[in-house]
Amino acid sequence: MTGAGRFRRQRRLFLSVAIDTFGSGVFLPLSLLYFVTVQHFPAAAAGTAVTVGSLASFAVVPLCGRLVQALGPKSCLLVSNLLTALGFVLFFAAGHLATVAAATFVVTAADRLYGAAWPTLVARFAQPEELTDWFSAVTVLKTTSLGVGTLGATALMALAGGQGLQIALALNSASSLFAAVLLLGVTVPAADRPAHRAARSNTRAALGDRPFLSLVASQTLLSAAWLIPTVAFPVYLVETLHQPAYWPTVVVAVRYATATTLQMRISRRLSGWSRSRVLRLSIGAVGGAIALTATIATVPHALQGPLAVLVAVVLALAELASKPTAAAAAVGMAPKGDEGPYMSLFQLTWTVSYAVGPAVIGVGLQNPPLLWTALALCVAASALAHRLRTPLRRPPVDAAAGQLPQGGRDVREEAEVP
Repeated sequence: MTGAGRFRRQRRLFLSVAIDTFGSGVFLPLSLLYFVTVQHFPAAAAGTAVTVGSLASFAVVPLCGRLVQALGPKSCLLVSNLLTALGFVLFFAAGHLATVAAATFVVTAADRLYGAAWPTLVARFAQPEELTDWFSAVTVLKTTSLGVGTLGATALMALAGGQGLQIALALNSASSLFAAVLLLGVTVPAADRPAHRAARSNTRAALGDRPFLSLVASQTLLSAAWLIPTVAFPVYLVETLHQPAYWPTVVVAVRYATATTLQMRISRRLSGWSRSRVLRLSIGAVGGAIALTATIATVPHALQGPLAVLVAVVLALAELASKPTAAAAAVGMAPKGDEGPYMSLFQLTWTVSYAVGPAVIGVGLQNPPLLWTALALCVAASALAHRLRTPLRRPPVDAAAGQLPQGGRDVREEAEVP
């Protein structure tokens, strides 16, 4: 059966992802505004509480890997959806900053569990050569749903003010429950797990897998650049460069449009390339985009907005190539049928930057050249970490089976897989 055929057979699964992401798009862009205008917290205090709750959720990452092993990815996705719904309900009762932090912790801990379970679930459905296509299809779906949800959030805020924020919060919680109901009808193929429990992978094994850890480090460093169009440019263009207020909207709109319309085309175009080559290309493209970003302040005022849009397009294309390829590579490097601990760590490649990036960028924009230099250094470190993915020696070969031991796949072998 073709990959497209498998996608059609999993409509219920994809619809669950779309609805859950739509709910996030409706509320998350307005979450801080909700605490300020509805719950009447000072912006700095509310932002600090949200950050504390988000950072605390990283402590559950090893637990998430074990839960995926014990319960299976589908059950963990259901638990994640239910916890997310509960966490957002707690936002209604967040009368103190401690409650804000606690509610945020519940929501983000649920997201950590989702991040560990979702790639593991994909590995149950997809053949190894289809992994990149699956992750690309999900990226398109989530980007579209998030964009539509964000537009809905803007409309609710414009039409109903603070009450619209409460409606957005209720819709977000309800969307998580609806996504869980849809998941109940999804049948997940059984995993081919190791025969002996002692052979099961764990967080310590994942941390000791140098090629895998280098992949995580490389992609985590690279992900700092994904915040430039959506977090840095809105402030930089308007406050620093004194551009008209519509330019940030144009930048974000073009970024989402590029992701939605070109994701599958990019994946098909790169399908004959090794994963390692795609990741190298993406790192190089991001480096070029940051170099362009550093020149924006030096060009004529009328060209600054269009140049920012060009940077957003280049970064979007690099992200389209990098994210699905890296996710497929991570699944391929994890022990087959026992991916949970590996995937719980791999989610750091996007969660770390979204947790700490806004605060770092907010401080860095007080000195933009220093910020662009710091981001360039992150990209250089990403390239170095990618280079270190090649192990010093091949893992020992099982003489009886003539195979590499499970979980110890040579990254050079993986790099040859499209």
